[in-house]
Amino acid sequence: MSKESQTSNTTRTPTRQMRVRARIAVIFVVVVCFLANAVQLGYLQLVQGEDWQKRAVSQQLSDTVVTAKRGTIYDSDMQALAESAEVWKIIMSPKNIAGCDWQDLEGVDTTQTLTDEQGLEVLRKFIATGLSEMFGLDYDKVYEQTGKTHSQYEVVKSKVEYNDKTAFSDWVTKNGLSYAFYIITDYKRYYPQGSLASTVLGFTGTDNNGLEGLEAKYESVLAGTPGRIVTAQNGIGDEMPTTMEYTKVVDAVDGYSLVTTIDSTVQMYAEKYLAEAVTATGALNRGVAIVMDVHTGAILAMATKGDYDPNDPFTITDPTTATMLAELSGDEKAAAVSIARQKQWNNKAITETYEPGSVFKVFTTAMGLEENMISEKSTFNCSNAFLVGGWNIKCHIYPRGHGTLTLPEAVSASCNPYFIQLGLKIGAGTYYKYFNGFGFTEKTGVDMTGEMSNAGLYHSAATLAEQESSLASAAFGQTFKVTPVQMITAMSAIANGGKLVTPHVVSQVLDGDGNVISVTETQVKRQIISADTSKRICKILGDIVNGGGSKNAYVAGYRVAGKTGTSEKRDLLPRNEVVASFSGFAPADDPKVAVLVLLDEPQCEPRYGGTISAPVAQKIFEAILPHLGVEPNYTDEELSSLSRTTPDVEGDAVAVAQAKMSNAGLKATVVGKGDTVLQQVPEAGQSVPAGGTVLLYTEEAAATMVKVPNFVGRSVTEVNSLASSLGLNVQLTGLIGGSSASAVSNSQSVAEGAEVPKGTVIKVNFLYSDTQDG
Repeated sequence: MSKESQTSNTTRTPTRQMRVRARIAVIFVVVVCFLANAVQLGYLQLVQGEDWQKRAVSQQLSDTVVTAKRGTIYDSDMQALAESAEVWKIIMSPKNIAGCDWQDLEGVDTTQTLTDEQGLEVLRKFIATGLSEMFGLDYDKVYEQTGKTHSQYEVVKSKVEYNDKTAFSDWVTKNGLSYAFYIITDYKRYYPQGSLASTVLGFTGTDNNGLEGLEAKYESVLAGTPGRIVTAQNGIGDEMPTTMEYTKVVDAVDGYSLVTTIDSTVQMYAEKYLAEAVTATGALNRGVAIVMDVHTGAILAMATKGDYDPNDPFTITDPTTATMLAELSGDEKAAAVSIARQKQWNNKAITETYEPGSVFKVFTTAMGLEENMISEKSTFNCSNAFLVGGWNIKCHIYPRGHGTLTLPEAVSASCNPYFIQLGLKIGAGTYYKYFNGFGFTEKTGVDMTGEMSNAGLYHSAATLAEQESSLASAAFGQTFKVTPVQMITAMSAIANGGKLVTPHVVSQVLDGDGNVISVTETQVKRQIISADTSKRICKILGDIVNGGGSKNAYVAGYRVAGKTGTSEKRDLLPRNEVVASFSGFAPADDPKVAVLVLLDEPQCEPRYGGTISAPVAQKIFEAILPHLGVEPNYTDEELSSLSRTTPDVEGDAVAVAQAKMSNAGLKATVVGKGDTVLQQVPEAGQSVPAGGTVLLYTEEAAATMVKVPNFVGRSVTEVNSLASSLGLNVQLTGLIGGSSASAVSNSQSVAEGAEVPKGTVIKVNFLYSDTQDG
C-alpha cells in the first residue's frame, strides 16, 4: 500500500479551529433557544399574564353564585304585581361531617363502640336517610354527596320554603349536625295577583332570569348583582384538604324595582269583560283589550284572553287545547305543547297583526278633513257597490245601498263605497303620508319585548299609486294589517288633539331604598292633524255612539266616542273567519282614555264588531271612568231615567214610609194591614229603576216568591210588561233614550228559573240589532 493510500484511509483528527467553531455553534443554538424562551416567557407574563392568572385562580378556587333579590314590579298604586320572597338553599359540608359526634344522633345506639371510620359511616347513612325523607331526595345521591370529604359546598336542596327550612334547622340542631350544614338565603318569584296582567308581566325561569314580558324586557334592571361564595380547591376540583380553610363571601346586590302604569282595577275590569266575551263568542284566536291614557301614552290595562298564571306558566290553561294534547305522545306531543305554551305566553296586543276593517275609516276621515278635501257636509252616493280597477266592491248592506250620505252619516253607516270615493279623492301620496304619520308603518316603541313589525303587510306608496283597487280597499280598512297597539296609539292621536305619543308600561325605576332612579316622560313623536280636525272627528265619533251606528258602546253620563269594525281574514279563505273590533275614547268632548277591544275568529252570530265588541268596551268604560275620577255629565233625559237608591223605612209608620219612597222617585206597595213597616223588598240601599216599586211588609209573613222568567231576546216593551206582570223591577242597561225600538235584550243578572222575592231588581242589558260594520 502506498503512503498516499494509507493516509487517505485514516480518520482525520479535528483541528483546533474546528473545535472552536463547534463550540461557537453550540453556544449560538443555546443562546437562541434561551432568547426564544425568554421572549415567550416575557410574552406570557407581560401580554397574557392576566389571562393565565385568571385561569390559575379558576382552577384553584370554587366559585358559587348567591342569588340576588329580584326587584318588585308594582302597579300604578304601588300594589305588588311581581315580587321575590325569601326561600332558602340547604348546603352540606361533607368535609366537616367527621367533626360531628355520631353519639348525638337521635335514635342511635350509643352503647356500642365504634371506630372513627365506623362512626363516620353511621353519620353518613343517618344524614342521607334524614335528607331523603325530609325533602323527597334520592338516598343514593345524597349518600354519595356525604362521601365528598374534601368538599365544603354541596347543594342539597334549593327553593326551600319557610316551614321546611324551620323543620330542617330543628333536625340539624337536635342531632348535633350544625357543623356539617349551613343555609343560604335564596329567592323565589311570586305573582300575588295570579293571572292578572300575565302577558304584560311575563315570568322568570328556575334561575330567576326573566323569560317573557316585562321580566325579560327589564332583566338587567330587575336582576340585581349576584353574590359569590369562593372556596379553595385542589387540582381535581375538591376543596383544599388543609387545616386553613379559605372562604370569601361577596354579598349580592338587590335589583331595582319597576312602577308600571298598569292600574290593577282597570286591568281587572278589562280582563273580566274580555274573558266573558271570548267565552260567549267562542273566539278561536283569543281576544285583546287595551286601555290607554290618550295624552301620555300610559297603558292602564293590556289584556289578552286566554292567558296563563305566571306562577305556573308551563301549564296549558285552555281546556280544549289541554284535552287535545293529552291524546298525543312522543315528539308530536312535545312539539304541540311547545306551540301551545308559546301561544298563551304571547302578548297578542303587540305580537300579532290584523286587518282593522271599518275602524280605519276614522283615519281616512281625518285625512280628508285635514287636507280640506271634504267637510261634514260633503256627500257621496252609495248605490250598493263601486267599480274600481276592475273590481266591483260591494257595500256591506248589498244589494241595498245607502244612497247619498254626508260624512257623519257615512261614518255612522260605515259605508264602504263612500270611503272608496273619499280615498280616491285623497290620492295615493296624501293617503300614504298620513298612514305613515299615524304610525302604521313603524313599531310604536312600547317598552315590551316582542312587538311585531307590520313591515310588508301594508301597501307601499308606489303600489297605492299604481293600483287604484289597493287604495280603494285600504281606504275602508282592508288589504293591510296593523297591530292592536298601533291602532290604539293612532286612535289616541285622534282624541288628544293630533299628537302621536309613544305608549309605555313602566313609569318609574326605583332603587332598593325606594329612591326614583328614572322616570318615563311623555314622548310626542309628531303632530299629525290639527287640534281643530281632532275636535271635529271627536264630535262625529261621539254622535255615532250616542245614537248612531256604534251605539252599543253608549254609557249614560259619559259621552263615549268610537268606531266599530268587522274585517275578513282573507288569508284564511275559504274559511269564513273575521276579526270583530271596537276602538274609541271617552269623554268625547274632553278625551281622557282610549279603549280597544278585539275578538279574533268569533264563532257566534251575529259577529259584527258593533254587536259583540262594542258592548265589551261599553262595560269597560262604565266601570273604569268613575274609578279614574271622570265625573258623569247626564243629559236631562238620562237624569230622568237614573236608578234610585231605596231609603231605609223599616220601623217607620206606613204613611212615613210611603212619603219617603215618593220623595225618592219610587212607588210603594203595602203588604198586610199593620201600621208599621217590618220588612222592605228591595232592602235599603239597593239600586232601583226610577218609578220602580218597593214592597212594604207590615205583618210577619214570608215574602212572596216569584220565578224569574227568560228576559233574553225580548224588546224593551216586552221586558217591562213581563216584569210588571210578575211584580219584578227591571233595570234596563245599554239603552239610549228615545232610540230603543231596535234594541233586543241579550243578558239578565238573575238566571231564568231562580226564585226571588217579589220586588227584586233584575238587570237586563240590551243590544242594538241594527249595528253592522263594513
